[in-house]
Amino acid sequence: MTIVLRKYRSISQKYHPHPDKPYKGAERFAYLPDNDEGRHILSLLKRAFDRRLIFTIGESRTTGKEGVVTWNDIHHKTRPIGGPEKFGYPDPTYLIRVKEELAAKGVTD
Repeated sequence: MTIVLRKYRSISQKYHPHPDKPYKGAERFAYLPDNDEGRHILSLLKRAFDRRLIFTIGESRTTGKEGVVTWNDIHHKTRPIGGPEKFGYPDPTYLIRVKEELAAKGVTD
């Protein structure tokens, strides 16, 4: 299943590296298996999104640009194929790892 995540244009908050600065929004796509475990992870990711834990404003690890929307240490599969080296599947330990990352941010069953 495909998840679409959107972070709209806004002003960075006091807990961001550069508070009170505007930033552009972002749209990200992520993929989960369409099975019971994938749907369970989806419910946890929704909870994390509602708590504003999915994105942060910081430096992009891919472009080096500062003050942009980035993932907030909860990894997502951004491609349906290609394996872990291309942020895709198959990756047999991904669902276990993402549950651990969510738990580290206080998002559990």
